[in-house]
Amino acid sequence: MLDINGQTDPGEMIGMTVSFTVNVPVIDNEYRYVFQDINIPGGSNSFQVRSQKVDDLNFVVRMFVDFKRSFDAEEGVAEFFEKNVPAGNYEIVVEGNAQDGEKTVRMDFVASQTIRADEEGNFHHEYDTSSLPEGNFTVKIGDIEKVIELMPSVSGN
Repeated sequence: MLDINGQTDPGEMIGMTVSFTVNVPVIDNEYRYVFQDINIPGGSNSFQVRSQKVDDLNFVVRMFVDFKRSFDAEEGVAEFFEKNVPAGNYEIVVEGNAQDGEKTVRMDFVASQTIRADEEGNFHHEYDTSSLPEGNFTVKIGDIEKVIELMPSVSGN
C-alpha cells in the first residue's frame, strides 16, 4: 500500500498519476500481461497502456462477462485509453501479437485520478499496490514527481 499525504489549498482538486513500464516476454509471437484483482477507485480517473514492437493490442477486463477492445498498431505502437472507469476490482489482461522476430514487448502504463483536499487543505490517499509488479514507479501529485521502487512484501503477498 502506498500512503500519500499532503497539504494544499482547501477543497482543491489535485491530479495524481502513477506510471510504470513492464517488459513482457514474447512466446510464439504473442505477448500477455495480467493484472489480478486490480482496484480501480471511484471518481475522475483514467487508464492508458502503450505497447511497443507489436502488431496489435487487446485489452480485456474480466468481470461478470469479458469486456474486450482491440487496437491495431501504427508503426509498431498500439495504445488503449479509457477515462471514468467504474470503481471496482477487476482482472485486466493486455495481450496481442508482437512484431516478427521480437523477443520482448515494452508496455507503458499510466493511471490517473483526482484527489480532493479537505476544508483545511489536507489530503490523504491510499494507493493499492498489491496487484502491481515489482520495480520503479513514477508518482506525480500536482507538480511534485517522485520515483518509488516497489519491493515484494515480506509476507510474500
